[in-house]
Amino acid sequence: MFGIFKKKTFEDEFSALQADMVDICNEYSKGLADKIYVYAANEGMILAQYFYCFNKNVYKCSKLNDVGLKTQFDVSIDCQRQVLDILNEDVCKIHKICDKYNQPMPTEMRLTYEPKTKKFNAEYKYENRTSDDVSVFDNQEAWFEEEKAKLEGASA
Repeated sequence: MFGIFKKKTFEDEFSALQADMVDICNEYSKGLADKIYVYAANEGMILAQYFYCFNKNVYKCSKLNDVGLKTQFDVSIDCQRQVLDILNEDVCKIHKICDKYNQPMPTEMRLTYEPKTKKFNAEYKYENRTSDDVSVFDNQEAWFEEEKAKLEGASA
């Protein structure tokens, strides 16, 4: 009878926050993106960023009105900031969950979600990704460029 009150596990809580991160980014793109990319870094500072794939092209969140759809996206700074605030909060919560369950906190998370197929992929790094010459911003931009190159290579 009490089996319905299953105790939450680390994986349950960690996954729920990742889902929240993807959900807010999906909402921002009105559920129309082919792929959603969420980048989160936690190395001395927290950085979260997100970008999208539409029609085999990669777009930064500020450029969604350039995708050629007959819909307008709210790409205002205020709307982008609201999404980033939620992403940053979720990264902080993930850090607390990792501490709570005595699990290592990823220094970098790369989440990819395809809304149409519901395919989800997550890559985690646990070693330092930054240096005197490489910032978390550089790492995020490098991933954006990697994904852009993959799509351009696939469509060539």
